[in-house]
Amino acid sequence: MDAVEHRDVVVNLVVDTTEQLELDGWEARHGAATSERCSMDNGSKGAAYKFSLSTASGTDHEANAQRIDDYWDSLGMDTRVVDHGGYPVVYGTGGPVRNATFDTMAAGETYRVVAVSHCAPGDTAKLKAEFDERRKHGERFPGDEYVPEENISDKYR
Repeated sequence: MDAVEHRDVVVNLVVDTTEQLELDGWEARHGAATSERCSMDNGSKGAAYKFSLSTASGTDHEANAQRIDDYWDSLGMDTRVVDHGGYPVVYGTGGPVRNATFDTMAAGETYRVVAVSHCAPGDTAKLKAEFDERRKHGERFPGDEYVPEENISDKYR
């Protein structure tokens, strides 16, 4: 898979993870899925995509963390749950993504799901420039629909 195909996988994993919980209002408060530099197994530079969604915290943190842990296990991910004083965090690696986190007490008392794709050949700067240009012309990509209206740059309107 190339870096863009991995973007779709990471967005789908995050969205599908949020659907395991009975919570509404998930938003990409940190923006659309973005590429970041990474090192491939052979040592060459590549690109990986990162995406996150947040919503107001639920009330049954332990049960929600267990749901996510079970779901990620079903995807073949290696998981572990760390309790932070009644606010568990689920960490997952492998499977469809390089790593993922479900935090029951992220900034602003929110639940947050974040994932990073596997590293693939690609130039982060070129990918960002290409997709910024395509967005300027009205194209939208997986995950863009979760970006709150007030966080969308005027250059994309």
